[in-house]
Amino acid sequence: MRINPFPPSFLMLLTLLTLVAGCQAKPAGQEAASPGAGAPPAGAPPQPAPAAPAPAPSAQAAPAAAPPPTAPVAGTPAPVTNPNPVTPGAAPAPPAAVATQTSNWPGVVADVTEFRRKGSTLTVRVVLRNQGNVDSEPDIHYNEVYVMDLAAGKKYEVLKDEKGAYIAALRTGWNNRWYEKLAPGASYTIWLKFPAPPPEVKAVTLQLPGVPPFEDLPIQDS
Repeated sequence: MRINPFPPSFLMLLTLLTLVAGCQAKPAGQEAASPGAGAPPAGAPPQPAPAAPAPAPSAQAAPAAAPPPTAPVAGTPAPVTNPNPVTPGAAPAPPAAVATQTSNWPGVVADVTEFRRKGSTLTVRVVLRNQGNVDSEPDIHYNEVYVMDLAAGKKYEVLKDEKGAYIAALRTGWNNRWYEKLAPGASYTIWLKFPAPPPEVKAVTLQLPGVPPFEDLPIQDS
């Protein structure tokens, strides 16, 4: 007779544990879903939610509406546009010389640019130009200046005002003289007033100190 080394109670307990274990075992390939399934591990940064898919572009986008024109502010002048802009022209050319003489002052040339009779007055303008390469100083004493009508043998001197000052370009502080230092390339215009010769006289001689006579100088009538 064979004796079982395990008592019946032990065998019953073992059988019961085997049954319980078989009931709790999970079927192969299946896992019980737990509340924390898919959650990131503790301490990991939160993952951003997936962006919603962008809507598909339409075949032709509608153009944006243009903003309405802004009304002008009251009191603000509207900009003025010149439809015909003026282009600045060249500077006017200096008057042409009626006659020219070389003076006794180094490098200085004298140009008579006006010899005009108007009423009872003869107006004379003379431009003195330094064409040399050194400074020069023309000096004119008006008691030595005159106009001579050779045909009539008559001499006309520079007019004076009621105070005895010559009616001409004067040096400051003088009433009978003009002088000025002219650098190379510089010029100066002097003017003088004479009694006008009669209308039938068409040409006379102008005498300036330091300059040869301007003979047969035609008179310009206004």
